[in-house]
Amino acid sequence: MIMKINWTYIACLSLTILTGCSGDDIFAPDHIWSAGKQGGLLVTNRDKKEIYLIDANFNKTGTKAVLPAPANDLAETPDQHIWVVCNGADGSLCELNGKDLSVISDTRLGHTPSALLFNKQTASLWTTQRFNNELWEVSPKTKEVLNRIPVGREPVDLVSFANDSMLLVANNLPEMSSLAYPVACQLDIVDVNHKKVVKRLQLPNGSTDVKALATDSKGNYAYAVHLLARYQLPTNQVDRGWMSTNVLSVINLHSQEVENTVLLDTPQKGASNPWNVVVSPDDSKIWVAISGTHELACIDRAMLHNRLAQVKEGGKVTPSTKDYAHIRDDAGFLYGIRDFYKTQGKGPRALHVTSDKVYTANYYTGELVAFNQSGKEMTSSSLGTPLASTQTGKGDMYFHDASIGFQGWQSCASCHPNDARMDGLNWDLLNDGMGNPKNTKTLVLSHQTPPCMVTGIRKDAETAVVSGIKYILFSASTEEVAPAIDAYLKSLAPVPSPRLVNGNLSEAAKRGKAHFEKDCSSCHSETYYTDMKQYKVSWTNGPDEHVKMDVPALNEVWRTAPYLYDGRAYTMQEMLKIHAPAEVLSENELNDLAEYVLSL
Repeated sequence: MIMKINWTYIACLSLTILTGCSGDDIFAPDHIWSAGKQGGLLVTNRDKKEIYLIDANFNKTGTKAVLPAPANDLAETPDQHIWVVCNGADGSLCELNGKDLSVISDTRLGHTPSALLFNKQTASLWTTQRFNNELWEVSPKTKEVLNRIPVGREPVDLVSFANDSMLLVANNLPEMSSLAYPVACQLDIVDVNHKKVVKRLQLPNGSTDVKALATDSKGNYAYAVHLLARYQLPTNQVDRGWMSTNVLSVINLHSQEVENTVLLDTPQKGASNPWNVVVSPDDSKIWVAISGTHELACIDRAMLHNRLAQVKEGGKVTPSTKDYAHIRDDAGFLYGIRDFYKTQGKGPRALHVTSDKVYTANYYTGELVAFNQSGKEMTSSSLGTPLASTQTGKGDMYFHDASIGFQGWQSCASCHPNDARMDGLNWDLLNDGMGNPKNTKTLVLSHQTPPCMVTGIRKDAETAVVSGIKYILFSASTEEVAPAIDAYLKSLAPVPSPRLVNGNLSEAAKRGKAHFEKDCSSCHSETYYTDMKQYKVSWTNGPDEHVKMDVPALNEVWRTAPYLYDGRAYTMQEMLKIHAPAEVLSENELNDLAEYVLSL
């Protein structure tokens, strides 16, 4: 049975005895790794940009690394050096001494390096460059970037297989028009010797926000956790996964195909916002960190594959079921072979599995948590003041917290992942009628640029937040939650564009700026490039024909494709040909204008 814990006592004990920290010492753990031969764990604190060495009793040892930015991933090379990729527009690769975590080198490494691994076959480091949409190969000896390989949109994780000759890359967002079919993320298979993508794997329609990958020890299968949106349906209910489900996709690494996708949810509750996935060292279990409902899911791996094999043998694929033949769209499919374990805190993101323990960490409430492999015993301790102790941190927590909504099916982050941006999908919200879907908007700067929604249907973001809690999460809990979410959203700032050159406009963008100021700035004006008004435009159609459209802010527009109210244009060039400048521009001039807008 689960060990009962006096949480107040542990919090006080950890704050005063174990760490001696004050209320200002925020502890927001989001990654856990093995400390290797030293024993213990390496745990990140995203708020303080640090990595701590933690002993087996969850105590800080005093050994830590202070990084230039929060850590996104870690890898170890045979010389026992630890390599860390750090977040930011000027991301970096830090080389640490494996014994004392001192920083040996710090190398600038592109825009937001997100995942990292050491490949034995090439004897090099491979990292996903999230906002460059590339995979980079880096020499550990010289720190030189050896190769840059274009991959999909926002690559966030990667694993190796086929004796390290291949890499599987997870891309976070769809990269197509929202009017296309399917609208879904893709995975890339990269040949490390030929330095190129050799195959793309399409996830099921509605797949978005792919967070993590894992493989079994033999390299037979990979597993991806992501959301599966039912965006074709009106948002008039949420139960039974009507709007959003949460899934595990199974990739056969021999056939290099997505073999199946199974729901992590049950018929009675969602398993919202899966954040991480790990296969146990003996390949017997698949562990998933369910961050939105604050629990871990444990799946019997052998039984999962047995059930999938039985379905494959007995199933019949007809023309009407062909597109869905590899989706087990059944919330009871994992019944009897999957268990949930509450982490007794908020927001488990980190996940590390050993032969006898399963470790996680609650990002918002700051606890480190360990289960035994059966999940029946749990120990926990806090190493600092929780992120949720501040109003902004609390709002961050509520924004990602599916437990405040009906049956935990979804959180605000289900449609607005990645710090309140967008999911690339069209949704038929009921605030402006039914049958007129609109593309998801980023919420960054929404409080600074009223009104809200594509047509300005909400007078301000505060109103939109309360309405979202009531009518999207189907929750009545707004009195404490809404002001905190407002504080969180107000704190968000646009990320600098990857198209900037050392922080400045490129030559093409400078040429494009002149066209923008002549043709676009009358509506896209001032600090946020919007006059905050609505206008009729010539390119609306269907139920929205002649409906006035809100002038969107353009800060960080490079990140928010697809464009226009129905997401019909995936590229800025496509958008500019529909919502065209008054003067006729050549193709080159149009490209310059697009370059400027994408640099904002």
